[in-house]
Amino acid sequence: MIIDSLRNYIKKCPCLDTFNNAIKVNVNYLEPYADTYSIEEVPIEPIVKKYVNGDSIRQYAFIFTSRKPYGVDVLQNIDNSGFYEKFADWIEDNNNNNYIFPLLDNKLEPLEVKVTSTGYAFAVTEDTAQFQIQLKLKYFKKGK
Repeated sequence: MIIDSLRNYIKKCPCLDTFNNAIKVNVNYLEPYADTYSIEEVPIEPIVKKYVNGDSIRQYAFIFTSRKPYGVDVLQNIDNSGFYEKFADWIEDNNNNNYIFPLLDNKLEPLEVKVTSTGYAFAVTEDTAQFQIQLKLKYFKKGK
């Protein structure tokens, strides 16, 4: 499954360890307390291009989200933003320099993981905030 491949891929991000050692990444569920992570699916037209032989270029949109401490401490808030900058840089480096992608199931070949938004605070409470960044996986699917 694509979501599981993305989860395993993101768990390898070195900046997860620098962010309070949280390496548990949920799927479609963000726990209500600080220092938690999740990947959430986003609806999108999956087929980008279809070939006559049945092969296709496809896309899979998703959000990487976290709940972090938040409040008047400007250093904590800067750290929260800095995490998403480092995360986006890691994704970009994997695409441009290393060609490191999620391991997908048979007949699926990853082409690119692209960051489609900057990290931003999405939902704020008195002492935590949900931050998220939007991404897109582009992949090749072999026809039948």
